[in-house]
Amino acid sequence: MSSPVHVYLPGLNDRVIDELARVLPGRRFVPLDNNKAFVRALPRIELLLTGRPPRNRWAAAENLRLIQVAGSGVDTLFPAPDMPEHVVICSSRGSHEPHLPEFVMAMLLGLAYNIPQLVRQQQLHQWKETFPRPLYDQTLCVLGLGTVGRAVAQRAGAMGMRVVGVSRSGRTVEGVEQVVSAGERHYVLADADAMVVCVPLTDDTRGMVGPRELNSMRRGGLLVDVSRGGVTYLDAVIAALESGQLRAAALDVFRSEPLPSHHPAWDVEGLLVTPHVAGLSRDYLARLSRSFAENLQAFETGVKPPNSVSRLLGY
Repeated sequence: MSSPVHVYLPGLNDRVIDELARVLPGRRFVPLDNNKAFVRALPRIELLLTGRPPRNRWAAAENLRLIQVAGSGVDTLFPAPDMPEHVVICSSRGSHEPHLPEFVMAMLLGLAYNIPQLVRQQQLHQWKETFPRPLYDQTLCVLGLGTVGRAVAQRAGAMGMRVVGVSRSGRTVEGVEQVVSAGERHYVLADADAMVVCVPLTDDTRGMVGPRELNSMRRGGLLVDVSRGGVTYLDAVIAALESGQLRAAALDVFRSEPLPSHHPAWDVEGLLVTPHVAGLSRDYLARLSRSFAENLQAFETGVKPPNSVSRLLGY
């Protein structure tokens, strides 16, 4: 008999299990609805699909063989020094296509065409012309050229933007005019009219976008961040908006989530705050379930799962 799959996505368990049952018929699924249920079940769990599990509990996971995090990044899991070495760790990389790249382009277009300002003017019954700066022929720097970053680059190029990029390796990427390593990012940012941040949160990327990076861009630039809270310094973004170095920014991720209602970022002119929704869509759970099924089926046939994660790299 196949091992049961435990699902720890409180609030979504029933919907996720319905989707999982479609792609893994005949499999048994065990929902874990709260932290206590998770901790109680941990010694028995062999296969786990989870979102934000409790940290530093893995020493009790005596039978755990495979864990998949419901997201492209696995920073909610790491560091996990007490997790047994034999456990295979997977992400849900690719589950956010095509909606996350579309979200990025929606934010870029919205900022370029002053949509937040126009919405405010309508609320105030004000009829004022605005003068957008079209994205066509501008330079976009994409920080992080994984699945999402490459899709963003492709869409931006189709709109007539010149695309440059930053990756860990600095290797050439189709559709990206110039790619440099993370340590050389300031060279390509010097030509950037806009920047999209979509790197995972690791020790190497924490604080990757700060005053130096924002000031390296052309004045009056745009910023869209769909990575993880902690990659971009929020205070640096606010300062760049207030000085005019940035014309506008859209941030979907924050170090503290939900962003506290009293946080000054809510009222910063030119800053669009969204509640970590870039990766969500009506069919996301179906895509997540298919991703898990692909990883599980590979794992159980002795093949390396397609979305395996390196503990050393953190993605």
